[in-house]
This record gives sequence, C-alpha cells and structure tokens, in this order.
Amino acid sequence: MDEKHWVENWKRVGPILEKIETEELRTKDNAETIRRLMPIIDWCIKRATPRTTSGLLEQQRLFQKLRKAKQEG
Repeated sequence: MDEKHWVENWKRVGPILEKIETEELRTKDNAETIRRLMPIIDWCIKRATPRTTSGLLEQQRLFQKLRKAKQEG
C-alpha cells in the first residue's frame, strides 16, 4: 500500500476507531481498572516521602512576591 492509499484509509478508518475508543472508555469498568492499578499505587505510597507542610506558606510567599512586583511595576 502506498502512502496515498494509507492516508486515505486512515482518514476513513480514524474516526471509526475514535468512536470505538470513546465508547470503550465510557463503558469501562472503573472498579476493575482501579483493582489493576492498586499494586502500582501501593508501591508509590510505600516509597513516597511524607510532606511536612501543605505548601500553603510557600504559596502565600509567592503571592506576596507577585503583589510586590505588581505594585512596583
């Protein structure tokens, strides 16, 4: 199959495949997906470093910097 035929075929089949994929995602069993992902999630949780702060103080510092820069500029 040459490139022209390949492109023409993809233009025709692409939207059909997209509809199939959308329908599969819409009807997917989310509980099964989560069950399959749990080993990965558990692995990440076991190796994660606990946060010592929520990041709120750092966010407030950034807002203060932005406010000062806006007032100066």
